[in-house]
Amino acid sequence: MRIRPLAPLVAVSIVLAACGSPYVPAAVSAPLSVQAARFEVPPAPGPVKPFRGESTQDVLVVDGYASMMFTLRNVGEEPVTFLNTLYDYEPKQLYEPMVRMEWKDGETALGTRQGRFFPSPAVIQPGDQAVYLMGGIKVDGSGGIGGLDTHIKYCPTRGMDDVPSVPLEVSHLTWETHDGITTVRGTLRQPDGIGRSRPPVVGVAFFDATGGFAGAVVDGSASDPLHDGEARQFEISGPGVRADAAVRAEGWAWMR
Repeated sequence: MRIRPLAPLVAVSIVLAACGSPYVPAAVSAPLSVQAARFEVPPAPGPVKPFRGESTQDVLVVDGYASMMFTLRNVGEEPVTFLNTLYDYEPKQLYEPMVRMEWKDGETALGTRQGRFFPSPAVIQPGDQAVYLMGGIKVDGSGGIGGLDTHIKYCPTRGMDDVPSVPLEVSHLTWETHDGITTVRGTLRQPDGIGRSRPPVVGVAFFDATGGFAGAVVDGSASDPLHDGEARQFEISGPGVRADAAVRAEGWAWMR
């Protein structure tokens, strides 16, 4: 998805391979080291189609570290999956899309694959949503948030050789921030009896009193794999969270 600032309420289209959207900057408050923006990627205009997706993409830069939260919604009539747009050339990185952000002057702020889909790569049913969460990536330079390249597309799931991940339950979240690093603790539980051999990927997003995005912490090696019905405590840490504003946390986790 190539996203550029446009005038509000301009109708644009979204297709499987490339999308555009209006740019709606979120409110930014003190301290001055905070930059925030929201990008809306609506579905194509017209009647609901069998395969149809939309997203809201929140970007936050705190003290030189960027966090992102993309809410990816299936607003069509058939199941979809959200994939790396470049997966034809990168078959081993289906669910690790490249995201690139630039400042308003055109300079690159960051390019990374360090986010993950939650609960993707599960199939997303009509009316359901997935979350792409990226936490605490160091940016180059400084300035106002400008363009965003998001290599994510929604695709039909029929015929795909796709092994869904195992979503885990995340609960009992607590957090504390010292010297710019936020440490999150909580409990993971493997509820459905499907085993996987890799460690869980855990992501926690923070929200302010108005529901606005206040940063995230993501870790792909929080613990060993969980067995059937097992519950275990976890701890992950990272920069880039608005500790002065965070009043609520929500977590996602999966094994593959």
